[in-house]
Parts: sequence; structure tokens; C-alpha cells
Amino acid sequence: MRNRSDRMGDEIRRILAELVQRKLNDPRINESVSITGVDLSRDLSNARVYYSVYGDEEAQKDAKAAFEKAKGYLRTELASRLRSRKVPRLVFIEDKSFREGEAIDQLLRRIKEQEVGHESDSASGEPTA
Repeated sequence: MRNRSDRMGDEIRRILAELVQRKLNDPRINESVSITGVDLSRDLSNARVYYSVYGDEEAQKDAKAAFEKAKGYLRTELASRLRSRKVPRLVFIEDKSFREGEAIDQLLRRIKEQEVGHESDSASGEPTA
């Protein structure tokens, strides 16, 4: 059975994702930014909001600055939609797991290409190094 902070975290993630995509009028946050998760403290006073950015380093910096600027607005909107007396303080943290996953995929592709290259060299009868 899930505890209250998990359920509330899921609800906060859903609400924030909707707000970010539909209500936030900041060009630095667009469809390349998504809310990936929310971790609440036990007393529900703080929420770590994880987001991912599909873009370059500049897009990451822009998204971080935009979230810092919009933090108060998002908390106010969250308070009006959340069925709770207590609305947590929001701390935005970039979720780098997507970027790390892409790097691992790239490494695996490179290894596979090298293996295919070595197999074709040995099939042609050429000595391998």
C-alpha cells in the first residue's frame, strides 16, 4: 500500500506537468521540458520536483532559471488545485537520468559498430590487430 506522501507526490507531479505545459508562458520552458517525478519530505513541507530537458546545455540553464522564476506562481497554482491544507515548498532539480541513458546507448552503439567492423575484417581474411 502506498503512503500519503507518495500519493500526494504523484498528484503534485500531475498538476505541475499540466501547469508547465499549458499555463506557464515562459519561452525557456517548452515541450522539451517535462516533469519526471516529485519526492516529498515526510512532513509534506518540501517537494523535490525533478524535470528533464531535451536539449543542449543552454536549454538546461534556461529551464533552471525559468523554474526558479516561476516557483512562486507554480506554488500558488498548486495551492488552488491541491486538496491539502499544506502546500510544500518547491525545489526544482534536473533529472539527468535521460541524458545518462542516452550516453550509455551511444557507447553501446559504438561498441557494436566496432564489433561488426572486426567481424567483417576477420571474414575477409585480413589479420586483425
